[in-house]
Amino acid sequence: MAWRQSQHQQPEQCIPPSWGSSLLVVTTCLLLIAQAGCASGPRVGEPLQASVAFGAIPLFDDPQHANVLPDKATISGDIDLPKTSTPNHDVLVLSGGGSHGAFGAGMLVGWTASGKRPEFEIVTGVSTGALIASFAFLGSGWDSKLERFYTNISNDQIFINLGLEGFFEESLYDTAPLKSLIDGIVDQPMLNAIAAEHQKGRRLYVATTDLDAGQLVVWDMGGIASSDYPNRLELFRQILLSSAALPGLFKPVYIPGKKGRYHMHVDGGVKAPILLRSFMVGSKKRKRTVYVLVNGKLSLAAGAPPVDANFKDISLRSISELMRGLYYKTIYQGYVTTKNAGSRFRIAYLPDDVATGSPMEFDQKEMRRLFKVGHRMGGDPKSWESEPPRLEPLERISGARR
Repeated sequence: MAWRQSQHQQPEQCIPPSWGSSLLVVTTCLLLIAQAGCASGPRVGEPLQASVAFGAIPLFDDPQHANVLPDKATISGDIDLPKTSTPNHDVLVLSGGGSHGAFGAGMLVGWTASGKRPEFEIVTGVSTGALIASFAFLGSGWDSKLERFYTNISNDQIFINLGLEGFFEESLYDTAPLKSLIDGIVDQPMLNAIAAEHQKGRRLYVATTDLDAGQLVVWDMGGIASSDYPNRLELFRQILLSSAALPGLFKPVYIPGKKGRYHMHVDGGVKAPILLRSFMVGSKKRKRTVYVLVNGKLSLAAGAPPVDANFKDISLRSISELMRGLYYKTIYQGYVTTKNAGSRFRIAYLPDDVATGSPMEFDQKEMRRLFKVGHRMGGDPKSWESEPPRLEPLERISGARR
């Protein structure tokens, strides 16, 4: 118990990267519990309620807040958009995917090169998508930094394998290297740049999972950046780390609530592999488009070798398939939300015929190859499809429901 309290008193030591919504992660966590019986004891006391923390946007499933949010929801209230010549409302939604985020990074850079990349009014990200989102929100001027990040990192810049020791800790990997990497990228000038865009009326949202309350938490990153919150830079970094904290593999991040109690936050992909809520597509602008950029494949089949007849492999594959189903379901929900709002839906993802390795392997050669695939697709408007793949006839929505 004393050990657990010390963790809560030092949330800045919690880590992780944004990698994946493939809950191969949760898989690993369950296997660890089954095989090693966790060393740290359970929490004592009443269940923690919603993560009422600075920077968190109240959602429909938060009983402490109203169910309806204003357009352009932000922690500082509604801010009118400046009058511009464009009638467009463009939303970019970035999924998780670990090292496969190199594909999404390539798509954005290739899109810029085509001269047709919009300036997005809203950008959202989960897991590795949360890191990409911070660059994408700032615009094409940050493409070179985005490309460097996703084509020059390697495993030793992300995590250290703890070996057997990890079976008796919070995670199998020490991700102090990634924490240092993110701290070096997300500096005060970057925070100031995000704050400036927020003040123009644009929005940047990132999702984490409050594991204590069992809730999705949506963070208003621009609102945090432009606030007078004394620890806004550290909080911004913590949120990116927690959105990447794959349970069981990477340490959770402890973020204080408004009442001073620390909540355990992990990868947002545990609850929502992509982040799109109704208030994000509620603009009254004439032309509205939601772009969903998937950092991975949406294959019908697993595309993996047959399962070996043992507990470990059966469990891993079963949970992997559960997560693949959640991924597709969340994308479909985003499609329905977009169409019911009277908006256009566009989605791009890795083709089935592109070979991929594990999203947990940060191999420079492989990431550069995926970046090139993304760059080529980003320059081709045909890469964006108008609906998720394999919809049945009655699953299609042809227009808005008013």
